[in-house]
Amino acid sequence: MSHIDRSVTNRDVIPVIGSALFAEQPNARMCVGIIAENDAPRPGLEAEYRAHFDLRRKVYVDQTGQLDESEIQPDGTDRDADDARSITFAVFENHVEGVRVVGVSRLIVRGDELPLPVEEFCPDSFLDDGLTPLSVEVSRVIARHEHAVMQELVQWHLFAVMLAYEANHGLERTFAIIEPWLERHLRGTIAISRIGEPRYVEHYLDYNLPIEIDIPLSTERVDARQNGIIAQYRADDGAMTYVGRAPKRALSEQLR
Repeated sequence: MSHIDRSVTNRDVIPVIGSALFAEQPNARMCVGIIAENDAPRPGLEAEYRAHFDLRRKVYVDQTGQLDESEIQPDGTDRDADDARSITFAVFENHVEGVRVVGVSRLIVRGDELPLPVEEFCPDSFLDDGLTPLSVEVSRVIARHEHAVMQELVQWHLFAVMLAYEANHGLERTFAIIEPWLERHLRGTIAISRIGEPRYVEHYLDYNLPIEIDIPLSTERVDARQNGIIAQYRADDGAMTYVGRAPKRALSEQLR
């Protein structure tokens, strides 16, 4: 069973990179947006995309043990075949140490050829599937910060930007496979329902639960916290959105 290795702190797993992301917005606390599409980083975000893999590896292998070391590729990443059909998002923090990658996620788009991972791991949940090429799976959702309030905020922004992307691009039924303990936590942010019972998934070395996300209701809930945030993310359509104001003591020197 996977578990959090308490000796590996959140600070330990957060990558710090040289980046110009805040060069024109030096007072912003965070920025949120798409960093890659179908495993191709957006121009100018190559280092940021590589760093998002570093966060994934450090969390899933070193901190929680949800992936075995054997899953790591020769280049040191946990890249898998689903990255090639995913939209990848990230949250960056403007920190005194530099630009930190504090949140990542991806939307796996089903397409015409391959089932979603949740279909493979939980086939009994899709006997009468009703799925289309525009069905998606939320995957590799990670938020890490030393402060719980900030970590929760990072996760909330990840869901906001993904919901906005789904609305802009006409994506349809949305699924995820999560650890059972996470179910209660997510219900405080988005609208989810079980589509099966927990079962042991060898790939994730733990018990997992298949869920479906109610996109319209989730959008209402996320937007209720900060009215207009979904509209803002929709208008930016994946381009970096700058949010919050960095404390003066935390402003970092950015590459220019």
